[in-house]
Amino acid sequence: MQEGFVTALLWLGFGGTHVGLSLSPIRKRLVRAFGEGGYVFLYSIIAIGTFAALVHYVALHRFDEPQASLLASVPPVRGVLLLLSVFGFALFITAVLAYPGFPMAVFRHRAMPARGVQQITRHPFFSGIALWAAAHTFLAPSRVTFIFFIGVIVLSFVGAMHQDRRLVAELGEPYRSYVASTSFWPFVAVATRRQRIRWSEQPWLGYALGVGASLGLYRVHGHIFDHGGAYVIAVVSIGSVAGILNSRARALRQRER
Repeated sequence: MQEGFVTALLWLGFGGTHVGLSLSPIRKRLVRAFGEGGYVFLYSIIAIGTFAALVHYVALHRFDEPQASLLASVPPVRGVLLLLSVFGFALFITAVLAYPGFPMAVFRHRAMPARGVQQITRHPFFSGIALWAAAHTFLAPSRVTFIFFIGVIVLSFVGAMHQDRRLVAELGEPYRSYVASTSFWPFVAVATRRQRIRWSEQPWLGYALGVGASLGLYRVHGHIFDHGGAYVIAVVSIGSVAGILNSRARALRQRER
């Protein structure tokens, strides 16, 4: 019970600072004090630090308080959950690669008509990781991992909704129209005829890399959290920093034009 409680507290630390520091009054105050670049640096350091603490704890206690997953023992259901996990992870990888072109990208904040993966979901990073975590929630072997994946789902949804509200306030009607024509959950806007998928615009390379990475991780699934979660912490941290730097470089090129 104690390990699950500590996991929840660490999630509150990571999620609370992640959302709290991006609240408009706090963000504006920090940007005035440190500049846009300084704010992003401070935000990133706190996010990486709290995320590392969470993952490290989960890695050390992931087998504590074991619980049986009945769904994992049913082959067809397990197969569906694995497919959902692959699909979610493919969206996540695609989002990381395409991030600098999104309206919510750091240093960008410019609403445009939905293109590529945004026609499927305007938040492929958040919705992809939420679907991946949802599949793993039903397969979780312990209370600690169950709480960890539940936290991923909650933060993904709350983070996306908070981001939308902030950008509607910042960009006004253009972003409000973008939200109205797209959806958080994949294919919902398409199913309700608010959006149309243009297959020629889809980032097929990103999807392929996402599926390949997911299948590769499945082969080493039992070792992903080895060494105190160092692999997960390193990959997520490096990927986040690379995305921010790429976004800044793209924004500077656009200003020069």
